[in-house]
Amino acid sequence: MIDPAHLGRSFGPYTVTVERAQIRRFAETLALPERVYYDEAAARAAGLPDLPAPPTLATCYGLWANSALLAELEALGAPLLRLLHGEQNYVYHAPVIAGDTLTGAPAIAALVRKEGRRGPFQVLTLETRWRNQRGELAITDTLVVVVLDT
Repeated sequence: MIDPAHLGRSFGPYTVTVERAQIRRFAETLALPERVYYDEAAARAAGLPDLPAPPTLATCYGLWANSALLAELEALGAPLLRLLHGEQNYVYHAPVIAGDTLTGAPAIAALVRKEGRRGPFQVLTLETRWRNQRGELAITDTLVVVVLDT
């Protein structure tokens, strides 16, 4: 279990580059039909400078894809094998386009201890505010996970 004294703690920062190939793979996986996710000419014709990120692409940069963050959470008492995904949402403040560089520092925004039928658990909320290479806030990613007790 995570000590409540860690509420507000920040991790990172972590920097990722939004890549065309990753956008295309993600769009294919989601079966998105819009050509702007696959074809640079279609994106430009739509008024975009390059391929746009699909709405949930930030999942590729968060907890599940960030081994360094997973290691830090494990050191606090929340190893991956005891985490259950609860919910996740994204607020886009600026377009995210292929070639952008995003930097985020996840922080523990909330930590609530609860009692279940099988014992105690925690509900952990991580918030990551991703800024692009211009320093603009691009995405706010809020992730809620359940941390099971041993």
